[in-house]
Amino acid sequence: MTTQNTLIPRDDCSMIRLICQPADYSASILTHACEDVGATVVDLLTSPSDGSAISVTLRLRCEDPSPAVHNLERYGYEVAEAEGNSCIDVAIAAERLLELQTLLNV
Repeated sequence: MTTQNTLIPRDDCSMIRLICQPADYSASILTHACEDVGATVVDLLTSPSDGSAISVTLRLRCEDPSPAVHNLERYGYEVAEAEGNSCIDVAIAAERLLELQTLLNV
C-alpha cells in the first residue's frame, strides 16, 4: 500500500512510509526524530505489513522530507517511501545521473 492510498496528499505536507517491527515501534521516538529536524508530524498511521512487520505512515508539515528520512534512518528505521513537493535528494540524484550520462557519452 502506498502513501497515496493511505492519506490524501496536501500541498503543504510531505509523507514518509517506513517499515518496522512492532517491538521497535514508538510514536514518541518517530515524532521526536522528525521534529528534531524541524518537520512537525501532522498525522501518524500504522497498518500491518508483510509478515510480522508494521507499516507506519507519517505526514509531515514540510516540503522536503529528506532531513526527516535521514534522521529516521539514523534512528534505525527502514524508510520504504518518501514524497514531497521539494525533495533535495531527488534533485541531487537527478543532477548526478545527468553528469554521469554526459561522461559516458564522451
